[in-house]
Amino acid sequence: MTAHRFNTRSSRRLVAAAGVLALLASGCGNRPGAASEGGGEAKDANGVVNMVMAPDPVWKWLEAQGIKQEMEEEAGIQILTSSSWDEFGVYAGGHADVVSASSYEVPDLEEQTGDEATIFGKFNSDRSILAVGKDSDAKDICDLKGKKIVTHSAVSITIMWGVYAREFCDLDLRAGGGDYELVVTDPQNAASLIERGDADAGLLLPDFSIKQLSSGAVKPLYDAKSVSQIYAENFSSDPENVTHPQNNVFVARKAWVEKNPEEAQFLIDVWDRGVQEWAEHRDEIIEAYPEDFAAETPEEKTFIKNWLNDNYDWFVDTTYMDQAWVDSETELFDLMKETGYIDEDIDAPHFTIFEK
Repeated sequence: MTAHRFNTRSSRRLVAAAGVLALLASGCGNRPGAASEGGGEAKDANGVVNMVMAPDPVWKWLEAQGIKQEMEEEAGIQILTSSSWDEFGVYAGGHADVVSASSYEVPDLEEQTGDEATIFGKFNSDRSILAVGKDSDAKDICDLKGKKIVTHSAVSITIMWGVYAREFCDLDLRAGGGDYELVVTDPQNAASLIERGDADAGLLLPDFSIKQLSSGAVKPLYDAKSVSQIYAENFSSDPENVTHPQNNVFVARKAWVEKNPEEAQFLIDVWDRGVQEWAEHRDEIIEAYPEDFAAETPEEKTFIKNWLNDNYDWFVDTTYMDQAWVDSETELFDLMKETGYIDEDIDAPHFTIFEK
C-alpha cells in the first residue's frame, strides 16, 4: 500500500509564545465545534488540535515535566485533550479531531462516521494475553471451545483473538454466538472473574491483571506472549518486528490531516518525544502514575516493571511510520479478510507518512 506523504518541516509555522498564551486566554481552543464535524468540509485547525484518548501515563509525564507546554510554545500549536475510555464514541460524535484507536478498528470507525480516515502515527502494540485459571488443563485457544471467555470489548483485542481462533482451529470467537461464550466486562474485573471461577479464560491486559498473574491465580497460555508477539511469529513477513498489530494508532479524518498537516505532525512530534521519555524514564513513569498500570503496592509495581522487561514492552520506539512499517501493518487486513472479520471489498485503512 502506498501511503500519502507529508513533509512540513520546512513550512512549520513559528509563532511566538505570546500567541499561544493569547489563545489560551481567549479560550478559543475550547470553543464549541472546534473539532472537525463528520460529513462536512474539514475546518482549519488554526493551531489547535482536539484529541480524545484514554488516560495515559506518558501524556501525564509530558505535562508534569513541562515538555508538552514547552513544545507548544515553540511551535505555536496547542493540543487540547479529553480523557475518555470511549474514545470511539467521542470521535464518532464529531467532538475530536484525533483519536487513539486500534488499527484494525479503523474500517469500522469509517463506517460509523461516514468519513474516510487516515492513520498518521503509531504508539502501542496489542499487549493482550490469553489466560486461564490455575487448575485449567487448556493449552491454547482451541482447547477452550464452548468455554466462557471474558474480555473488555466485543471488538478491540477480541477481534485479533477471534482471528487466531479461526486460523489455529477454525473456531468462531464473537459476541452473541460462535463457538465460545463471550462475556464483556471492565478490564479491571476480567482476571478476578477467572480467579473466582465465573469464567474459564480471559483476554487480559497484563497491567490490569497484576494481582492474579503475580499470585498464580491465573496462568497465561502461549508462554505469556501478547497478540503482537504471536502475530510476528505466525503471520508477519517481518517476524523480528513485534509492533504489529497496533492497539493504539493516531487516527483522524483524512480531510482534516490534509487541511492541517502542520498540526497533525506536531501532535506526532509531541508523542514521539513521549516514547523517548518512556524509553529513558520508564520506571520513574510507573512510580509516578501507578494507577495507569493498576499497580497499588511496591510489589505490584515491581511485577509490571519486570513484565515490561522480561515479557513485552508494548510502547513503540518512535511514533513515526515509514513505508516498510505501513506495508507490514496492512498485511493484517488480508488476514482479517481470510478469516471473515472484514469483507473482501473493504480496503485497508489509509496511512499518512510524515517525514521525521
